[in-house]
Amino acid sequence: MRPRATTLLACGTAIAASLAALPAVAQSVPPDSAKTNEAGTLSTQAPPGIRPPRSQARPAEAMPGGNPGPAGLPQNIRWTEDWSKKPEADAPLLERIKHIPIAGDDVYLTLGGEARVYYTRWHHSSLGLRANDDNDPVQSRLRLLADLHVGPNLRAYLELGDNREFGEQFVTPPNRDKLDVYQAFVDVTVPLGDAGKITVRPGRFEMPLGNGKLAGIREGLNMRFTYQGVRATYILPGKVSVDLFAVRPVQIDPGTFDDGPNHAQAFHGVYISAPNRIAGFGTDLYWYEFKRDRATLTAGIGRDDRNNWGARLWKRGPRWDLDLEATHQSGTFIDKDIDAYGVMFEGGYTFGQATMKPRLGLRLNYFSGDRDPDDGKMGTFVPAAARLPLISEAAFFSFSNLMDIYPSITVKPAPSITVMAGPDFLWRARKADGVYIGPSGSSFAPYASSRSIGTDLNLEASWQATDRLAFRLWETYFAASDSFQAHGGKNGNYFGLMANYRF
Repeated sequence: MRPRATTLLACGTAIAASLAALPAVAQSVPPDSAKTNEAGTLSTQAPPGIRPPRSQARPAEAMPGGNPGPAGLPQNIRWTEDWSKKPEADAPLLERIKHIPIAGDDVYLTLGGEARVYYTRWHHSSLGLRANDDNDPVQSRLRLLADLHVGPNLRAYLELGDNREFGEQFVTPPNRDKLDVYQAFVDVTVPLGDAGKITVRPGRFEMPLGNGKLAGIREGLNMRFTYQGVRATYILPGKVSVDLFAVRPVQIDPGTFDDGPNHAQAFHGVYISAPNRIAGFGTDLYWYEFKRDRATLTAGIGRDDRNNWGARLWKRGPRWDLDLEATHQSGTFIDKDIDAYGVMFEGGYTFGQATMKPRLGLRLNYFSGDRDPDDGKMGTFVPAAARLPLISEAAFFSFSNLMDIYPSITVKPAPSITVMAGPDFLWRARKADGVYIGPSGSSFAPYASSRSIGTDLNLEASWQATDRLAFRLWETYFAASDSFQAHGGKNGNYFGLMANYRF
């Protein structure tokens, strides 16, 4: 192990020990919806940290060895499901295949899958950065999975995927991948008595970290972010978790059974999470390093070696929910030293006893830009694997040289229906840096006039029709500012309609 990683592991162990010594009353998990009496599911939940369309009594822990979601409900991260209870002999077939006994009830096989159809329509998807940027493809995502449990301490998980794109004007590579191994891993858990447990996971897997904003799952496209390597998690129940990983992103090739690790990128680090550490807030501390042989920024194209040092405070109650995260980046981009940072706040208040349970929400983000292209330093913030959707489901902008204020209102006309709307006001963080479009790193050239980029007008709605079937709708109209239009920017519009069935 490299000296830096060894040092971080030693520091992480010391921090974890000090956090564990404090009293705790909850599991170490990212915040989610408050407990309610509603029946529901997370099957259409957005990436971790976003409220699901229905509340459920207990969120799943999206980490090796973490607690699964409520028994018998499909989850957004499929390997967090709990099908340990044997179904009745006369149960429907789709229930019986979730628990197929092999050698007693402790050794069983779970079968499942997913079928998703997602129609999207962009008008000026790059907001004028490129010509002919209208696109209206239909995505189809198919999944088949098998999950073998051999007692409480050994499991083997396999998930196959097939991803197609139809009617597109230009190709979106993560939407195209014929039949391939999507996830395949083994979990080996070593119990440590009352002191907790360690779970080691080698293989290929999804890996959201924390609230999933900076290291997410890319739900907006057919292919989520997946990684190949090893991940190890120590969990002291109710007190602390320490997550170490050394992986490479999976390179998506459009053929059949041709995906493999991307050797031009590397991702490794440690993520520590503990509940109720400071005034009842959950506390996360982390370091990770993301290396890319080729990155694109306004300052040029070249090697990017970027360390992320961050902390997060979070809390979710029946009324208030708060999530504050700050990250500093160091390292090198081409021949420049990196000095960048991001600050993210999201919070809200829910009127739980009022009709339709309205929630008033506020999101504030600041992602630094480069203040001087000639000073030998790089100030542009670049996330390791930013959540898609990014700023909105339209994914017009990336988390670079950007600040935004997004007030919103969320209502529930019925327990199974959620509607959210609001304007998102966007600016450049630095005039000396460009406006970054989408996740590719491409940007408009810097200009000296107003920092204002424009306003996203957002509407999204979800209907959890059954525990397995869900529908979602998005509409975002981007109104470009005068200064952005004067330098080549255009208004844009996005519409999306999704149907998703998980079994």
